[in-house]
Formats: sequence, C-alpha cells, structure tokens
Amino acid sequence: MDCLEAIKNNMPTYSRSHRAIAQYILDNPGRALSLSIHDMASEIGTSASSITRFCRKLGYDSLRDMRVTLASNSDNRAAADFREALSIAGSPERIASDYLKHITDVCQDTLNLNGIDLLKQVASLIAHAETTYFFGYGASALAVDNLLGKLVKLKKRCVYSSDSDLNMQMADSATSNDVAIAFSYSGYSRDVVTGARNARDNGCPLVAVTHQGESPLHELADYTLFCPAVEQLTRVTTLFSNYSQAIIVDILFLLVARELDIDPDELLHEYRSIMQLPETF
Repeated sequence: MDCLEAIKNNMPTYSRSHRAIAQYILDNPGRALSLSIHDMASEIGTSASSITRFCRKLGYDSLRDMRVTLASNSDNRAAADFREALSIAGSPERIASDYLKHITDVCQDTLNLNGIDLLKQVASLIAHAETTYFFGYGASALAVDNLLGKLVKLKKRCVYSSDSDLNMQMADSATSNDVAIAFSYSGYSRDVVTGARNARDNGCPLVAVTHQGESPLHELADYTLFCPAVEQLTRVTTLFSNYSQAIIVDILFLLVARELDIDPDELLHEYRSIMQLPETF
C-alpha cells in the first residue's frame, strides 16, 4: 500500500502525538524525506523516539526504512503530476490553446486568492522602502530576477545575490525602513527561510510569495501572497507555479509605479538615455 495512504487510513487509531506526526508527513512529504529525525521532531514539536514509534506502528523498523517507501511514492506522484500536465494539452494540435487556458485559470486563481487590497499594501511597502531585499533560488530565482529588474527601472534600490550564503549575510543589513521579499513555492527552502528570518529579526517587514497552505516561510512572514497549490512540492519540473509568481510580480510592478506616480513617457526616455552608447564608441 502507498505509504501516505496507509498513514491516512490509520489516522483514527493514532494518539495525539502520532496524529501530529502523521499530519506533518501528509502535508510535507518532501520535508519528511530531507530532514534529520531530530530536526523533524523539532518542527513537529515532538520527540525523535515518538517518530520512531510512529514508524514502527506502520510496520517499518525506523524512519529511514519508512523513507524508502515514501521516496518511491513521492517520485510516482511527481511523475503522475507531470503526466497530468501533459494530458492537459490533449492532442498535439491543441497543445497551445489548452495550455494557455490552464495558465489563464492559474492566474485568475492567484488574483482571487490574494485580492487587490493585499497587493496594494505590499506595493506601498515596496514603493516607500529604502531598500528591497530579495530571497529566492532555483525556479523562484526567475521571479526574483523579474521583479528586481522591474523595480530597478523605477529607481528602487534592490539587494540580491544568487550566492545564498552571501545573500543571507547581506540580509543582516536590513532595517525597519526596508522590505524583504522571499519567493519559495514550497515555503520550506532552508536558504530562503534563513535569509528571510535574518532580515525579519532586524525589524524588516517580510513579504512571502509561496504556495497556498502552511509552511515555515508563511509563519514567518508579515504579509503572504499565495500561489495556488497547482503542483506537488516534490515535482519533475515547475510548470504553472511559474505563471502564478509572474502575475504577482507584474501586478506589484504596476501598483508600485502607480504609487510612485511614474510618468511612462519620462521613464522610457530616461531608460533609453541610460542604454545609449557613449559618443566615444
């Protein structure tokens, strides 16, 4: 039987502590695969011995043994998600139109989840911040680069490095006059959460852009912009979550420009002047 299905089926028989462990694994299968037993116990609020007893109740000798089955189940589910995404397109002749429809649905769901008032609040924070600190790696780095590039055109000072260690150190310079924006679809990326926490500990307001549901990043944030839960946290590749992050970025850019009362003609003129080659060339 599928490990996750076995956990669900046995839920009524669990004690309170075992129910907390079960729910954690169901909600965070990727974390259950990557964390040490002690770190996992700390996140759940239980003991390592309780986790071991829980695994034995399911018929495994240890957490390590259970992870073997759980990893196989997660791989199968990720592959199934990928096959489902491919099936959305239907026939090759309809791939573009069907895929576009799903993107439209994801973008609409994103706007419905967050609402214009929340987006305006975040945009106002960005517009009036002295510096915007960014966190996001892997696929989320695309969203970071997108928003950072747009804000620089609005003459907003931004700080970001693709070197996660350096980025976490730079976060120590954040203050209450700045804003930090952390992108992580899973909400569990260790480097993103650590960097965001560094900025937050300095009194810097924190905005999280993450999937719909509970996560360490969501719990840490002052403001959370949700992406619809359209993909498993363990997946073959990112597909529709990229579009959810992209529409959040674009709406924030437009709202920040509006907050700053930017003249589009003046902005374009300045941009062209900057990009012109010196006369010596």
